[in-house]
Amino acid sequence: MAFDPLHELTMAGIDLTLVGAEQREVILSLSEEEVALLVSIQRQLQESDPEVEAHIVGGLLF
Repeated sequence: MAFDPLHELTMAGIDLTLVGAEQREVILSLSEEEVALLVSIQRQLQESDPEVEAHIVGGLLF
């Protein structure tokens, strides 16, 4: 089965419903290593203080 960045990020709890078509294309071009890094950062932020978590908008980092 081919690597699917959208599926992997969604399974990691990153909400991609607000992502536009151009952003989706960029996400689809991510490597496995890049997706793993994003998932790692997402998990670290979720485990951090609520103040940091408040800056996670739409599942993406801002």
